[in-house]
Amino acid sequence: MKIRADIVRMYREIHSWVGIVCGLFLFVAFYAGAITMFERPLQDWASPPVSLPPPVSLERIPELLEKTFTAHPEARTAYTVVLHPTPSQPATLVWGMPQRMHGPAAATYSALAEDGSLVTKRQPPSEAAHFINILHQQVGLWMPSEAGRFFMGAVALLYSVALISGTLVVLPGLAKNLFAIRLGQNAKRVWLDLHSMLGLFSLPFHIIMALTSVVFAFHDEIYVAEHALLGGGTAHQVQGHPHGGRASSVHQQASVGEPRAPLDPIQIVEAISRQAPGFMPETLVYDGSHGGHLLLRVTGYDPRYGARGAGGGFAGVDPYSGKVLSTDYLPGHQPPSMAVLTSFFVLHFGSFGGEGVRWGYAVLGLAGAFMFYAGNQLWIVSRRRRERGSGRVEDTRSTRWLCSLTIGCSLGCVAGIAAVLAAAPLLPVGGKMLPVQVIYFAIFLSCVAVCFCLKERRAIRTLLSVSAVLTFLMPVSGSVATPLFQTTTSGLIVDGTAVLYGAFLLLWAVWPQAGQPLFRDGQPSGLSKA
Repeated sequence: MKIRADIVRMYREIHSWVGIVCGLFLFVAFYAGAITMFERPLQDWASPPVSLPPPVSLERIPELLEKTFTAHPEARTAYTVVLHPTPSQPATLVWGMPQRMHGPAAATYSALAEDGSLVTKRQPPSEAAHFINILHQQVGLWMPSEAGRFFMGAVALLYSVALISGTLVVLPGLAKNLFAIRLGQNAKRVWLDLHSMLGLFSLPFHIIMALTSVVFAFHDEIYVAEHALLGGGTAHQVQGHPHGGRASSVHQQASVGEPRAPLDPIQIVEAISRQAPGFMPETLVYDGSHGGHLLLRVTGYDPRYGARGAGGGFAGVDPYSGKVLSTDYLPGHQPPSMAVLTSFFVLHFGSFGGEGVRWGYAVLGLAGAFMFYAGNQLWIVSRRRRERGSGRVEDTRSTRWLCSLTIGCSLGCVAGIAAVLAAAPLLPVGGKMLPVQVIYFAIFLSCVAVCFCLKERRAIRTLLSVSAVLTFLMPVSGSVATPLFQTTTSGLIVDGTAVLYGAFLLLWAVWPQAGQPLFRDGQPSGLSKA
């Protein structure tokens, strides 16, 4: 494909400057997003074990409910029946937590001892993994959620411009340079080859991320505009941020004349299986704060369909008859408009296809993060070449600052997330939000400061070594908080992955060319004179 040289130059300039503006934010978003693909296993891993009797069977849940409501009448206001307990939700009955869809919340757990007596314990789950998700959503900034949403949307729009302009730049030489990684060439050529190859081979993934991020950021505004222009629809009834939300139609369809005694959980599960075959309920979320009339939301999965997110899909159900009242978010039973909306969530979160897709998204996320790092390095190398050509022997202040920020923000994010995960099992209740935030940003800002104080090569080696050590500490701190005999299979996978990733970071740190990873004519490229 041939494009006029002046047009290619224009798009190259657009791509370069847009990439410089949003590249560091996107690195954090993609790196944290890759880790977030395993938010639930990480939350289970970081949450300390709760000393409770084993979860009761489905048949004994009515007995557990009766004894809990007798001892704690306030539990009737809002409670959740967990059909498949996990380390972060270790009991069949959870109550006393806010009714929210996303993120862990403080709760009280109820269980039955061997003699049938009631045992309760209040312990919030770890918020470390949820913080990494928030970091991903707010592109690495610490700000109110609403401001973070709009800022993320602006970055996503710039990201879309960078994708379009970058694709147009590489199209003329696509056939010739598609698989070319010229390690024997100069530094600029190597960074360009790496950046272009990663971008082209993962272009569909990046298009999905950019489009869905814009939809998430301006979710409410899109619905308001739709309602104003088209005059209604079901989509605008969804309240709140697209990462959570609940259908208001469920509240409107509860029948006031129903008997006051709700069905037993086992009857609810059987009714759901008849009306939505293939849907596997995970939790029954009861809300009794509406004049004493219970509302019920059933969450779960259907392996044949993608889910709204890591929490799966859900349906509004009448707890007195078992009738499904709302299918707006029920996988395989959604109306067309809601199915289209859900597809954005499915594609963004990779909540389809099982573990293979989840690992694939994680790899693509890490590759995307490195692509943004390579893009910044490409700009720095190009800038240095122009400066040397003009007779300068030292970097200008802007070049030096961008180089320090590129290394500091990128490796600071890697080290900060590793520090959060390493510290989480040792913190009270696995880490509340504020201490976790302080740990991350203290490490992140320290890494940025190191890059401004040390030479480039030494800074890279130092931060890679720190990141490797912090990653190696994850299984150590996990074993201190949770004895080996209590460690679950998913916990062992987290520990094993941490060891392998820590080894990769350490090998990168001790690699002889770690500080100047590229070559020019068989000699070090001289990205810095450290």
